[in-house]
Amino acid sequence: MKKGSNLLSFLLEANSGVEDLLNQRETIIELPVDISDRAAGESTLPGYNPLFILFHPEVIVVERKTVLVALVLAMFILVIDTTIMNVSISALIEDFDTNVATVQAAITLYALVMASFMITGGKIGDITGRKKAFRIGLVIYGTGSLLTSVSPTMTLLVLGWSILEGFGATLVMPAIQTLVTSNYSGRDRALAYGILGGIVAGAIALGPIIGGWLTTEYTWRLAFAGEVVIVVIVLLLSRYILDAPLKTEEKPKLDIAGSVLSALGMGFIVFGILLAGTYGWWKARQPYSIGGIEISPFGLSPTPVFILAGIVILLCFALWERHLITRGKMPLIRLDVLRDRGVSSGILVQLVQTLVIGGFLFSMALFFQIALGLNAMQTGFLYLPLSIPLLIASLAASRLSARVAPKRIIQVGLVVLIAGLLLAIATINVEVKGLGLLTGFALIGIGAGVVASQIMNLVLSRVVPERTSETAALMSASQNLGMSIGTAIMGSLVIGGLIVGATTLIDDSTAIPEDLKPAVISSVEENARFLSDEELTAILRDAPPELSQEILRINETARIHGIKISLSGLVIFAVFGIIASIFLPPEVLRPLQTEQKKADSLEKSEHI
Repeated sequence: MKKGSNLLSFLLEANSGVEDLLNQRETIIELPVDISDRAAGESTLPGYNPLFILFHPEVIVVERKTVLVALVLAMFILVIDTTIMNVSISALIEDFDTNVATVQAAITLYALVMASFMITGGKIGDITGRKKAFRIGLVIYGTGSLLTSVSPTMTLLVLGWSILEGFGATLVMPAIQTLVTSNYSGRDRALAYGILGGIVAGAIALGPIIGGWLTTEYTWRLAFAGEVVIVVIVLLLSRYILDAPLKTEEKPKLDIAGSVLSALGMGFIVFGILLAGTYGWWKARQPYSIGGIEISPFGLSPTPVFILAGIVILLCFALWERHLITRGKMPLIRLDVLRDRGVSSGILVQLVQTLVIGGFLFSMALFFQIALGLNAMQTGFLYLPLSIPLLIASLAASRLSARVAPKRIIQVGLVVLIAGLLLAIATINVEVKGLGLLTGFALIGIGAGVVASQIMNLVLSRVVPERTSETAALMSASQNLGMSIGTAIMGSLVIGGLIVGATTLIDDSTAIPEDLKPAVISSVEENARFLSDEELTAILRDAPPELSQEILRINETARIHGIKISLSGLVIFAVFGIIASIFLPPEVLRPLQTEQKKADSLEKSEHI
């Protein structure tokens, strides 16, 4: 009886103290940092008794890899989605008997939904639980993908893709970033963020390959059907994900007014940016109308009007949030998190990194597909020298943060990124220098991968757990905004550079009669487009052969000038990124140090 009692006491003591023993193993198997906060008797991993886990740590290693697979797959389909739609435009026009403007409107609406509701999606994660929000978002996203894959009309495609998928993504994306912090710590967390960062840019590069192949060989619908399959797989794997509990005495509530104001503000800004490619950044290239009513005050483009309106609405949002805090109510987001220079500068660096990558891929797509006449799938393969080094660099650099300050790693990455851009500018010409251009691609990939491996982990390590979700939402919003701005600005810079280059070449041309030059220059300035040789040849079919050849030559050279101008703009933005990185925290990240910083941050926030 005594032996039985001793055995029972031993088992009880072992079970109650198992988490302490597991924490002692942390240096070997890198357990989640919040494991000691679990309720007594709760299994660390679903379906397993703590005693079983203690004597079988290999189960933890396997399931932690499973968690990473689930999060990576979720991030992959979120990012690859838009790239697939972009290469399917012509097929959609044919299938639905519609036009380019309608398809572009669907793509614009998707970006608007993502940007408008990202912060609200992060707050919903606080209210429902991050893991639950992740699953709900996946179900909404999967439903939208299924509806998109079988949609018989453009209206249903917009409902499925632009609205349901867009809103589902606003729940999933912030949850992914937060769930990484609850499932990984130390070097493993840095590695997980590095992989996610690599996946984001890799998916952008691989999207045209996958989408182009499916659209060319089969149908674009298979791409969205495949997303449904991946969603089901991620939902099945999500049972192994540890939730990120919100440690706060007050139950979170959704600030409806704040959600509306933030959605309108972000939506107006993104919408204005997206209109820049068509209407210009300041002076309107053509009249803008809503419901048949022309809206062009003082001849302005709608871009500055919408951006200014968005900024004013966001200022009202900030005032409203401060009002709620002073009345002791819960805001949508505590903007005082931006007072931490490490957080605000990190958000800016994230925006710059995604802007540069998104803008570069857009500009190079124009170069490959229009200037060189390659198709979407061939363009995607040419992105491999960028995406493969990017993924390798993000994995390799993620392990350095325990020995080298992430700030220094990020700054080195931005310098390498600038070097790659400069090399690409030097080698892009009518006759491409393949090795030099591919080397530039590799340097850009390495630089972007190094930055991506550090920035999310660095920023989220600055905030306490109850602020993780809203900070992750801000980071996701900056990522989405960076992509939108990058594409819009590159479109404008390409056209602007093309106009400047074409105007100079027309003035210097001896083949164009002097009396025709003013009319030709005026036509270029008013109707500038990035045209392929085939498109321009069709326009010039009635022109004399000598004049046609000269204009084709000018167009060919001006296109290259436009691409180089756009890449030069990216260099300037990357320099701004280096300036913003000066304000990043200089410390080396270590697990214990990170947890202490969060505790200090919590103590400071309680005094605010």
